[in-house]
Amino acid sequence: MTTFTAATTATTKRPMGSVLAPVSLILGPALLSLALATLHEPWIGDKPDYTVINNEHGLLMLSFNLAAAAFPFMFGSVFALTIAARRSRRLAGAGLACSILGLSAMFANAMLSVPLALMNGIDDHATLDQLAARLDSPPLVALFAFPLFVVGSLLMAAALRGAVPTWAAICVGLGGLFPIAMVTGVPVLALPIAALRIAGSVPVIKQFLSREAATQ
Repeated sequence: MTTFTAATTATTKRPMGSVLAPVSLILGPALLSLALATLHEPWIGDKPDYTVINNEHGLLMLSFNLAAAAFPFMFGSVFALTIAARRSRRLAGAGLACSILGLSAMFANAMLSVPLALMNGIDDHATLDQLAARLDSPPLVALFAFPLFVVGSLLMAAALRGAVPTWAAICVGLGGLFPIAMVTGVPVLALPIAALRIAGSVPVIKQFLSREAATQ
């Protein structure tokens, strides 16, 4: 009975485990930055770039696989930051909502380009152009919500003030600028952005680890 009560108390104190939270806070930004850094844009306007599709097929597939691996950790990292910012629940909740919507839109946009990567070696470009035109004009307004991740990160940074050092909160906010790397067409910007995000998450990681140590 005593063991069960202790386990329940530990679970209450640690909504995310001391392994899942730190891993998410590190791997999420790291994998996403690598996915963006290795991405060769497969579009020219609203048409497929067949030179990239045929010549950079391996990098395209690597980029999309990295993105698919990154987003579950990115979602986990946002929840970890929300837990750390629990002193400002309203700000943290708003940051969580915006971040989730932004990440969902980013993931949807990434997966929308996957069919282009699978067009390599196909000579019937006319049919593929028709398919690409449909992919490029989806009737989903939610796909344009990816800038909300920037808003969510700034709100989360504000919510973290007082819970972590000011420099860490600033790094978390600046570490939400991944959509800027997408929009500007300079994917290598994702690398320093991820470095800022991870650096700002270090105090949060220490909090999770210290809570784990305190329960042992």
